[in-house]
Amino acid sequence: MRIYKPTYKDKRSGKKNKCQHWHIDFTDNKQIRRRLSGFSNKKATEKAAERIEELLSSGGILSPELQRWIENIPEKMRENLIHLGVIDGRRILNQLGKSLTEHLTDFYESLRVKSGERYAKQVKSSIGHIFAECGFVNYNDIDANRLYTFLADLEGDGGFGQRSFNYYLKSCKQFCRWMVKERRATENPLLHLSCITQTEKRRQRRALTLTEQRKLLETAETGEKHHNLTGAERALVYRLALQTGFRANEIRSLTVSSFDFDNQTVTVEAGYSKNKKTSTLRLKQETADDLRAYLSGKMPNVKAFAIPNQPSKMIRKDLEIAGILYKSDAGTADFHSLRHTFITNLANAGVQPNVAMKLARHSTITLTMDYYTHTLRESEDAAIEKLPDLTTIQQDKDKQIKKFDLPNTCHFLHRAKTN
Repeated sequence: MRIYKPTYKDKRSGKKNKCQHWHIDFTDNKQIRRRLSGFSNKKATEKAAERIEELLSSGGILSPELQRWIENIPEKMRENLIHLGVIDGRRILNQLGKSLTEHLTDFYESLRVKSGERYAKQVKSSIGHIFAECGFVNYNDIDANRLYTFLADLEGDGGFGQRSFNYYLKSCKQFCRWMVKERRATENPLLHLSCITQTEKRRQRRALTLTEQRKLLETAETGEKHHNLTGAERALVYRLALQTGFRANEIRSLTVSSFDFDNQTVTVEAGYSKNKKTSTLRLKQETADDLRAYLSGKMPNVKAFAIPNQPSKMIRKDLEIAGILYKSDAGTADFHSLRHTFITNLANAGVQPNVAMKLARHSTITLTMDYYTHTLRESEDAAIEKLPDLTTIQQDKDKQIKKFDLPNTCHFLHRAKTN
């Protein structure tokens, strides 16, 4: 590769003159000799020649420095490089000059198809907020140290917790991985960053007792309208959550056509289910009858319930009216606690753990039993009452009874000996 100033013959004077711009002479990867117009400045042309040599040896994988150089060179030179096949014209033209906002929009569309619109919006909003606060405009602006420091400054009192720190970091790293995978970037500037160790406890939720469940439903049923739902509608929502374990977003997604009253079932579509699988659960007869009456006359595609964006505030108000503690030593009784209550009710009813796991739509039995099954005081009391009486008086009574039941006593002793 060499640089030179070509000469030309002036038509008027007949003299030979040198061109104002330097030119670059090189051989491409196909062993074809190429010539490219450079700059009037020799050093700038030499630098361009070095970059072209890097392009030819890069195999199409551009470093951040090469990307920035291609973005900053004159448009005519860039078009000539594309025409000569030195750089991938389609990819460069599609991504050239795109801001982080535009890349994020494309990332959102990709994520929306894969994980659903609600999740994609949340991730896009989180990443966009972090990048804006850090002052990142283009992908090459992303600086790992600045981002990590910014997140660290937000953590602690008055800010967000360790789980939120890791969530924001994972979201940003996910975006950078996507950029590399889509060949919009060659490097992930956040690849070396690690999540912090979570020492804080997860929010502890509690299951409602049977008395509290009934009181909540009665209070909601007779209560006034708030959070876009009448008292009867809120009671139906709570009952549906208590008898299916559906999450707030899953209930929010239900339409009239989600209910099959002939088969007494309700279905959550895969796009709104946390495990990304379509789930169909059976309804109790009385609940199915009430839902049939409530949804009667409504179009199939109409939403069944207008669940508010913050359902915990809705249930908290009903709990306060009912005189039920929202927070106690056992934990918080928010909307998701209704799911905990559903699984706990299954356990208290003697449902087999593997069946409870399927109804809860969990991937492991450990999650069902360790995190969602709560032993209530009333269940503990009932279990204790089932233990045998070990008092001396009771033993004396048992001896007196056995004196008159020798055949049974002999039979018992024979079984004990054989066992």
